[in-house]
Order: sequence, then structure tokens, then C-alpha cells
Amino acid sequence: MKDEEIRTLNEHEGACLLGQWGVPFIPGELAPDATTAIRAAAGLGFPVALKVCSEGIPHKTESGGVVLNIPDAASLKDALRGMEGRFAGVPHDFLVQKMAEPGVELIVGARRDPVFGPVVLAGMGGIFAEVFRDTAIELAPLTRKAALSMLEGLRGAVLLKGFRAQPGVDLAVVADTLVAVSRLMLERTDILEVDINPFIAYPKGAVAVDAMVRLGVGRAHTGRKHPDPSTVAPFFKPRAFALIGASRSPGKGGNIILRNLVKAGFQGRIIPINPSCREILGMPSYASVREVPGPVDLAMIVIPKAAVPDAIADCAAKGVTNVILSTGGYSDMGDSGVHDQEALMEQARRAGIRVMGPNSIGTLNPSAGMATSIVGLEPIKKGGVSIIGQSGVFSSGWGRWIADVKPFGLAKVACIGNKGDINESDLLEYLSDDDETTTLGMYLEGVVDGGRFVRAAAKACRKKPVVVLKSGRSEAGAAAIASHTGSLAGSDTVFDAVCRRTGLVRAHDSEAFFDTLAAFEALPLPRGNRMGVLSISGMGCVVTTDAAEEYGIELPGLRPNTLKRLREVMPVWAPVRNPIDTWSAIEQHGSKKTMSHIAGCLLDQRDMDAVLIIFVLMPESIFDIEEAFSGVLARHPHKPVIVSYYGGTAKEIAHIHDGFMALGVPSYPTPERAVYAFSRMVEYARFRGLTRG
Repeated sequence: MKDEEIRTLNEHEGACLLGQWGVPFIPGELAPDATTAIRAAAGLGFPVALKVCSEGIPHKTESGGVVLNIPDAASLKDALRGMEGRFAGVPHDFLVQKMAEPGVELIVGARRDPVFGPVVLAGMGGIFAEVFRDTAIELAPLTRKAALSMLEGLRGAVLLKGFRAQPGVDLAVVADTLVAVSRLMLERTDILEVDINPFIAYPKGAVAVDAMVRLGVGRAHTGRKHPDPSTVAPFFKPRAFALIGASRSPGKGGNIILRNLVKAGFQGRIIPINPSCREILGMPSYASVREVPGPVDLAMIVIPKAAVPDAIADCAAKGVTNVILSTGGYSDMGDSGVHDQEALMEQARRAGIRVMGPNSIGTLNPSAGMATSIVGLEPIKKGGVSIIGQSGVFSSGWGRWIADVKPFGLAKVACIGNKGDINESDLLEYLSDDDETTTLGMYLEGVVDGGRFVRAAAKACRKKPVVVLKSGRSEAGAAAIASHTGSLAGSDTVFDAVCRRTGLVRAHDSEAFFDTLAAFEALPLPRGNRMGVLSISGMGCVVTTDAAEEYGIELPGLRPNTLKRLREVMPVWAPVRNPIDTWSAIEQHGSKKTMSHIAGCLLDQRDMDAVLIIFVLMPESIFDIEEAFSGVLARHPHKPVIVSYYGGTAKEIAHIHDGFMALGVPSYPTPERAVYAFSRMVEYARFRGLTRG
């Protein structure tokens, strides 16, 4: 929005507006001249504050437009003379306010995020705002419960609740003020920003002392109707797939895609489109899509940008409903590319064609043999994890890694590129109702329609876990996004609020993203955050204790009956506590018996919600995993069991990974990664209301 489209209310106007919505303000009067100001001060009672009030003086404190703690009428006259001299050339009034009593200073505010709409802010004022930046942000609408949670989450919350001899403040009034600002932002769509600073809270009541309200010229938003989620289906399971730009050259994308489809066992028709060839890889090739006999529901375009509009027109003439556009050079290339992309998407919309891309390498669906990656892929294990990726790496480098390492099986992958048409909300809506998808992962660089995304995410998270890796957390990262896919990154703190509101599970790097997906896919949701730990190494016990504290995981003490049973393998001289250092027992009984017995003891203790088993990989730790643990796991199908390990050869790592994966147990290279993944499961289980307490 341009500067000339924004109006900042003067302080009195802002106070009156906020007061109408239930924000308590310090008493004050607007005076057009000195005589009226003196009369107002007498009515309010000294001491008072005097402020210049003018839209032409936005920074009144810095320009000498504020005088505080005026004790009497004579001092007020001096202050008025000084201000009249300083602001003689600017139309202004005077605002006279009763001086507020000292209390706990807070900041209350709101702004209209360009992606997700109104967000509300609460924070500690004074030095806490300037130095510690102690603030909390949540999406509107805000309930009183959510507002209280914001206040309790501040680092300075101890001051709000009472500290040493100081009483606590009236949290209910502060929370009600946050709710009032939330309502105002939702009802008045012309308000861009509200800043109440300071907002002074007392043991009884609170008052706003200063406020800034910015208005913007209202704009009509005529968002187009969102297509039904069923229109996404042909991207994953088309009956007939046409590749525009098919090639006989083995190194070209137009050849690799065909080979991937054949290797994956594509269940529909594969139709190469190339005017220079009559046959490619033994399949008939056609000069254009409209020449293909029979219907075509999905086409993929891998040709130069200049030829793309004609290819879209060809698809429209054939009645193709879905197109994957691999070609780049659109919004990923700046303003000129944005214009070209908008024109192309409008052409597709008029033809009733849904487009994934530009700059997309399409989809994977192992159950349908669908694999449109431009990188050679081996067949991928079928499973329940679906991934929405705003990068082709999910169908290329990571696709190859998943096929090789098999951390989980895949249901579907979509690489959505620039999101000219198909975006993250389209896919969330479709995959939330997809029976093959049990766990959903998303890599996002930005969000197209914040309101729709919040609704779609909330719906999906009520049904299945959705793990999100969002880039652009730093200013430099957000800038880099614009040069990649042209996405609007949005505020990272606001996106955290979106996750809290909807139940999205956020991971902050790719390692944590895949670790968390693997845990959700393999394990039952925990009923609490209490974990039992056994480790062959004392180091494992120590680092797990640190990780548990960092991620909010409780390590319960061992019950008398558990201790008694543990002594069946643990020497009498060995200390036994959670986490359990198992080395002394392994020396006497071997790894298989010791690890199996101790894991069973921990799982049998009622207040253990999960168990982590830590190995140090060596020849002596290789044993029949199924024989050792299948019975133990069968007794507790509702308790997550996670494995981690230190060291080992590739063969030993594969033994642990494959052996436990066959039992539905994920394994991680370090305990810290295992504890992190478990903590994400606890977070989601709490959102679903499944945890105790």
C-alpha cells in the first residue's frame, strides 16, 4: 500500500476509537487552545500530561510535543507557551491527560499481516520491549483463554503474576483488552495497525496511556471461487498422461520422465508428444496433444517458454483438464516473469485447466506408478507419507534418498513450484481426505492465501499430523525466496502463530522434518510426555537428559516394582535410575537379554508413555531384533518405542534400521534427534487432546 493511502489518526482520535471497543484509557480532554487546556486540567486534577495533538506531528515525543508530570496551573501555562512556540506553523490541538499511576508497563497492539490477516501482539513494556523484545503474537480472533496464554508465555510473566513484595496485575483486564483489539481488527478491515504503548496494568484494572492507529484505504477483495479438491486428483492418478517435449535423448528431461513412468509401472496410458518423432521408447509419439486418439486428462510441458502458450492452447482444444508446467522463467524471474505467469494462468483458467507450476517437476504416486521427476528414480516403497514441496528436490534428490534408505513409504508427492494455480491449500484440502495419506509433510517458502490456508490446515490437522518445514526464517532467507519461486514469505513469527492455531507441527530444518515424519508414520501417538530411556553408554544417558529438558520431555523416576525386576539383570552395586546405563548388565547377560528385559520393564511401568533404546553399534550388539523385541512391543502397542545409536559400520547401521523398521520402530543416528521427534509427537497429541493432564 502506498504512503498516500495510509492515514494515522491523532492520539485523541485513536483513543476515542479504541475506547468505543472496550480499551480502557486514561482520562483526557482535547483542547483547541491554552485557555481550554487549563480548564481541562483543573477538571481532571493535577498532575497532568500535556501533548500536542496533530496528524502533522507523528513523532511528538522526539519533537518536544510531550510534557509529563505537570504539577500545577503555573507549570501548565509554561508548558503551553513552549509548545505554542515550537509548533506555531503546524495546525494543532492540545491533549490534556491525567497522569497515570506507576504500574507494570505493557505493549498491546495489532497489525494486518499481508498473508494471514489480523494478528494481535502482547508484550512487556519499557526495557523489556527495547532490549529483550519480550512479545507474543497470535492470530485473530482471540479468545480470553488464548490471550491469557499469551501473557503467561512472556518471559516477564513473573512480574505480571507478582514478584517478591509486588502484587500481580489484573490479568483479566489485560486479556479482555487484547480480545477487544482482536475484535476491532476483524470488524474494521480498514485498520492496518494499532499500537498501545504504554498500557499500564495494576492489581485492579489497567489503562492505555498512548495509542497509534493507522488506517488504509479499503480495497475490495474479489477472490475467485476455489475449485473443488477433486480437480487435483488427475495430478496423482491420470488415466492418460501426455508428455509435451518428450525426447529420444537419454540425458534430457523429456526422456527421463518417460523412463521413470515405465520403471514405476504407470497404470495409465503414456503418450509422448514430439513433432519430430513417431516413436519414443517403443511408444507411439504424436505431433500435438489434439492428434492423440482418446481422452487425455493430464499433460506435462517440458518445452521452452516461448512455446508454452501454444501448448496450453493445444491442451485446451483436446479437453485436457490438468497440466504440469515444468518450464521456468515466470514469477521466479521477477516482475516481467510475473506478468507472463499471470497471462498464462488466465489463459488456462479460461480453458478450465488446472496448472501445477510453472517451475514444477510434478508428482509421485507409487500406488499408481506415477513419477514425473526429471531425475532418474528407482521405484519407491508405498506408504502413508505425502509431501507437498515447493521445490523439485523432493522428487529428485530426496526422492532418490527415500527410495534407497526407506525411512518411510510414500503415498504422494507434489512439487508445486511457483504456484501459479495449484497451491498448498489445494493440496491440503485434497490430501486431508485422501485415505492413502496418513502423515503429511509440507515444505513452504510462502503461502498464497493465508485465510484459506489456515482453514485447510486446521481441517487437515484434526484428521492427521501435518509437519511443516518453512524457509525464510531470516530476512536474508526471505529475500532469497523471491529469487527462487517468487513466493511471499510472510512474517516468521506470524507463521509460528498459524502453527499454534491450526495444529501444524513445525520443524526448523530438513533433518528434523524427515525425522518427525518417520516418527509419526511408524508410531502410535503418545498419551503423555514421559519417557523411559536405556542406553549401553553413559554418554547416551547424559545427552538424553539434556535433550529431554530442552524439548519438554519428562524422565519419570523408577517405581519399586520396576526396580525389583531390573535387579534380575542389573548388578546390586550398579546405580539404577532413569535413564538407565545398561553396560554393567550387558557385561553379565549380553546385549539381547539385557536390552529386551529392561525395555520390557520400562514399558510395563504405567507412567512411562514411551521408551528410547540407545545402542552403541559393534559386533557384540548384533542380534536377532525381532526375536528380542517383538513380544515386548506386542504387549504395549499404544506406547511409542524409538531407537537411536552411536557409531557402527554401514552393515551394522542397516541391521538396526531394517530390523526395527520391520517392527514399526524408527531409528535415529543420535538420541537428541530421537527425543526431538518424540517431542513433536507430544506437541501434536496435546493439540488433539490425547495426552494426560
